[in-house]
Amino acid sequence: MILTKHAETRIQQRCIPKLVLDLLLEHGAIEHQHGGTELVYFKSKNFERARKQLERTLKEFDKLREAYLIKSNQEAESLIITAGYLKGSPRTKTNL
Repeated sequence: MILTKHAETRIQQRCIPKLVLDLLLEHGAIEHQHGGTELVYFKSKNFERARKQLERTLKEFDKLREAYLIKSNQEAESLIITAGYLKGSPRTKTNL
């Protein structure tokens, strides 16, 4: 997701979490506007679908306690190299 500087400012001012933006993009209703833009928002049905997804995710979240990822610190954007589950101390994963 690429944000304009204006969007970054408004999102920060209005305390809108990134999760909400992701849910809107995935589940939101789309209304086409003049100038080639789209208004994306939650209708009741869309909001309930997003809520159910979050509830399922929360039920599964405890299982993700040991998840990890390896990313490059050389890229401007995070480049995810791999992901998995820790079997011991995270300190033992530093020499992968």
